[in-house]
Formats: sequence, C-alpha cells, structure tokens
Amino acid sequence: MTSMLTIIEELADAPDHQARARWLLEVPLAVIIRDQVTIHRLLSAAGFHEGLAYFAAEISALSATRGRDGLAPNTIRMTREYARIGIQIIAREGAEGGKHAAAG
Repeated sequence: MTSMLTIIEELADAPDHQARARWLLEVPLAVIIRDQVTIHRLLSAAGFHEGLAYFAAEISALSATRGRDGLAPNTIRMTREYARIGIQIIAREGAEGGKHAAAG
C-alpha cells in the first residue's frame, strides 16, 4: 500500500483490534480529520466496530460548533469520552496480553 502515507499504512497493517485501538489513541487528530475517508474504510474492512464508534465520536467532536466556553456540547463530549474509554480498554488488553482481547 505504498500510495498511503506511512501513518495510515500503520493502521492498514495493524494485526489486530488492539493495535488499531492504540493507533486511534495515538494518531494526531489532524490526521483523523484529514484522512477520515481512508480511516473509516480501513476500520470498516477490519470489522472494528468499537473503533468506528470512537472514530465517529472524534469526528463529531472535532466538527461540532463550540459554545462560548470553547467546548463542544456536553452530549458530544460525553459520547466521545465513553467511546475513548472503550478504546482504551481494548488497547490496554492488547498491551497486557489481555485475557479478553478481541480478535482482529
């Protein structure tokens, strides 16, 4: 997949959902916005539903009209945080050799 940027190739080459979760947590948010079509396609092809939910929450939060406090609405922020917690658990299970790690 040499036509992709190296950072996107890392996601494309991820061996399992744990690696995909770590990638989602570590990638710059600018990459998520810039390459959202490719990222969505790769997560969908991998069947990583939790990753897609987190990805959608990040896109929503990054795209939301912000209030006077500079923050997205509470509902969007809460959705993003719950999705992030789920992805953190998946990433941690992979890092710890988790007993309940999802197959990728």
